[in-house]
Parts: sequence; structure tokens; C-alpha cells
Amino acid sequence: MIAPSLTAALGGQFEFSFTPRGVLAVRRDMLAALAGSGFGLDSDGGAAPSDLGGRNPLLELRAGPHELLVRRFTHGGLLRWLTGRRFLDPERPFVEAQLSEQLLAAGVRTPQVVAARARRVAGAWHLDLVTRRVPGGEDFAAWLERERDVAARARLLASFGAWLRRLHDVGFLHADLHPKNVLVTHAAHDPQWWLIDLDRSALRASLSQRERCANLARLVRYVWRRRAQLHVGARELVRALVAYEPVRSARHGLAQGVAERVASRLALHRAGWWLEARAAGR
Repeated sequence: MIAPSLTAALGGQFEFSFTPRGVLAVRRDMLAALAGSGFGLDSDGGAAPSDLGGRNPLLELRAGPHELLVRRFTHGGLLRWLTGRRFLDPERPFVEAQLSEQLLAAGVRTPQVVAARARRVAGAWHLDLVTRRVPGGEDFAAWLERERDVAARARLLASFGAWLRRLHDVGFLHADLHPKNVLVTHAAHDPQWWLIDLDRSALRASLSQRERCANLARLVRYVWRRRAQLHVGARELVRALVAYEPVRSARHGLAQGVAERVASRLALHRAGWWLEARAAGR
């Protein structure tokens, strides 16, 4: 059900409960608070729908003084119209909990995982992850949509590019890198960046230039598709790239690699976007 290596890796911080109905792992210092909220293997307790955006549904949960978020795992892309919340693999929230612990140890901000849950439902698995809510956190896409001050945008995009470089330098590849999966706090004075939704991401010893380019190309495709909504132009993308790679000679090769990746996959993504729009319409 859950690999012994995974339970061993999390065993120091989490207590596991195994039943025929599923698996629940709770951070040891949150056992009493989470139980008091009514959250468990068979219940969401006092969790209520959140007004926070995102593809995966979110619930808000108060556990004593702690403000928490419960994230439902759902399939992305076209699969979500067919399979919804049903998964064959129960390990994904526990793998994400382990990755979160590794990132925090590396000094990368990400909401601390409080609990991970996998429940058997009609021959498949429903998966959930409980994390602490980031006080004052705003997703970067929402910030880009509302902020029009040129100087503020320039400053934050430069900060974002430098932060992305540090992220890649520690060996992290986000499986779905885009502004909605990045939170920013203290944006006006001392921007602090937070990663969210780490599902299917990876932390490696190092990243190749090809891997960096592919990850950045994913981000560029997302932003460019929504450039009118986010008010982002080519100049702002270049500003973030300059902050990511300050050395001009190295930046040229990086930009070329990103551009080639974007161009090579654009036709495929356009076909996927068309199909997804039709599926959503139905």
C-alpha cells in the first residue's frame, strides 16, 4: 500500500494509521489539534469550502489556533473529465509530504504539511493533503492581474527570477510551474516566495541545462497564453530571465533553449487546449 521506505522517511515527524479503509499520516505535534477539529481518516471534521482559487479544490480547517487548508487531489488536463478524484496510486500525498520536508530543510519556503490521507473508495483512492495556511499569502498570478505600477512589477519580477534560479540551483523541478502555484508575501517591501502544490515534483542532486530550460519553458507557455490577463509582455519576461541568469553569455544559451522548447511543444499544447475547452463546454 505505502512503501516501507516512505513510511520510514516520514516516521520521525508523522504518526501513521493503517486500516482497511485507508492510510492517515499526521504530524506528531499536531495530533491533538487535528483530532480536536474532527479531522480523521473517515471525516473532514469542521472543514469548509475555501474561497481560495486553484485547480484542486481547497477546504479551510481550523484546528485550535491553527489555520489549515485541505487540498483534494484531482487529475489534471483531459483526464480530470474522466477520472475526477479517483487514483490508482495511494502514495502521492505521502510522497509530497516527504518532498515538502526536504524543501523546508533546504531553506525553500513551502507550507508545512500537517497530514496526508488516502481513502479507499469504490476500488480506487481519494487523496488529500493538509497544510498550514500561509498568512498574507497571495498567488503570484493574482498579484500580476491587479498590480499595474511599473516600478513595483519590475522589482517583483526581478525578485521572482532570482528566486527561480535558487530553486533550480538546489535541484528542484516543479511539475506544474506557473504563477498560481507560487505565493508571495510582503510583496511591497521584502518579497518572500512560497511554493505550493508539489505533486509529482522532484528534488534532485542537480539539474541539467536541458531540465532548467524545459521547466522555464512550461512557465513561459503558461504566462504567454494568459499575457493579456496577467498584463505580462515580452519585456517583463526578459527582466525575469535576466535576474535568473545575470551572465549575458550564459543567458543567451538559456533563452535559446527555452525558446526552442516553447516552439517545439506549442502546436501540441494548442491541440490540448482546444480539446480541453471543448470538454469543459460539454
